[in-house]
Amino acid sequence: MSVSRLFLLFLGLSLFVPVSGQAQEGQAAPSRHPSYNLIGRDAPSPSSPLNPNFVASEESHLREGGFWRSAYINENLVGLAVADIDRDGQNEVVYASEKNVWVTRYSGNTLTQLAKYSVPATQRIASVDVFDVDGDGRLEIICSAQDENNAPISFILKFDASTLTPLVQRLPWYLRVVGQGDSRFLAGQKAASGGAQVFTGGVQRVSLKGSSIVGQGAVGLPEHVNLFNFVQGRLGSGGAMTAAIRFPSEHIFLYENKTRAWESREEYGGTMTYLAPQNYRDAGDRRREYLPARLLITDIDGDGQNELIVAKNDRGGVPFMSNQRGFTSGVIQAFKYQNLSLTPFFRTRTLPGAVVDLQLADFKNNGTLSLMAAVLTQPKSGMMSEGLSLLVAYDISGPAAGAAPKSGSQ
Repeated sequence: MSVSRLFLLFLGLSLFVPVSGQAQEGQAAPSRHPSYNLIGRDAPSPSSPLNPNFVASEESHLREGGFWRSAYINENLVGLAVADIDRDGQNEVVYASEKNVWVTRYSGNTLTQLAKYSVPATQRIASVDVFDVDGDGRLEIICSAQDENNAPISFILKFDASTLTPLVQRLPWYLRVVGQGDSRFLAGQKAASGGAQVFTGGVQRVSLKGSSIVGQGAVGLPEHVNLFNFVQGRLGSGGAMTAAIRFPSEHIFLYENKTRAWESREEYGGTMTYLAPQNYRDAGDRRREYLPARLLITDIDGDGQNELIVAKNDRGGVPFMSNQRGFTSGVIQAFKYQNLSLTPFFRTRTLPGAVVDLQLADFKNNGTLSLMAAVLTQPKSGMMSEGLSLLVAYDISGPAAGAAPKSGSQ
């Protein structure tokens, strides 16, 4: 048989041989690697009854429940705390914008305002926390703030019935409550007196003595970790670790003692909340220290091992221009620490703005934990807009739901 005839015979047979990987009629499709199932590549794509060209979502993705949102708040929110600040056995929701602090309580599927405190136009709030600073058994509201010269002027508020009253004002420290549960403590860091740096010295344990903040020793953190960008705790089955989101890379860094153990490739935690160097003038604001959304280390699923919970906000604007910054959307992500790496555990659906703060607490006072977030949907824009924000919460079901702390999770 000639070579040409052999070629034609082979070509004819090949027309009737199924392509590898495709099933013939009446035969089961060949199996593929199990990882395809994990990422949904083998999942069916049902057509919508509206049109066969529309791909319908799985029914579970369309169900609602376990989610709460507030009304829009016409402010640029910067912080959130949930705790029983009046010792009545019910948690209050405390949140702050650059200009105001609110104390509210969940009732009838909404937040009812109990008190409000406003700062002068020359001041700007950067964070809010709650802690018993004077040892009277009641939690105070702690705010870090800057004045018109970017000098620290932190203040502490007492809540009584329907009134917020300053306990101390114009403290020359930045203040933050760190740790979990009974190990929570008040920490502080001083501001650099000049130049382009925001902070000077390390993070210290501090206490309130009269009307002054007194340092009580260094916390002992890795280099480039500041008061607002870290959380400490046990992750997975390992020992104590420090997780931090450092500006400007905004990567997650994990440290064992002070040794870097892992670094993410992607950005996390970025917000529009910032501190600026004291007495530093720069038209482009390139020297601002942008603060990440709060990081949480907690056992959210009740399996006996802690997870790391962080915000991941999608950057808008022009990324190569350092004086422009914005975020179009965000999600909350949880990670488990396994085999010397963070492994994704879950993520929320996309939110319509940047997550600026997180809390895990029983904000509804029904014995069930919720993962609560302050979300900035529209940042402040000059003199024309004070911003737009909202609060959202996700109910946490399962073993962890019965351990709702009355003093907040952070």
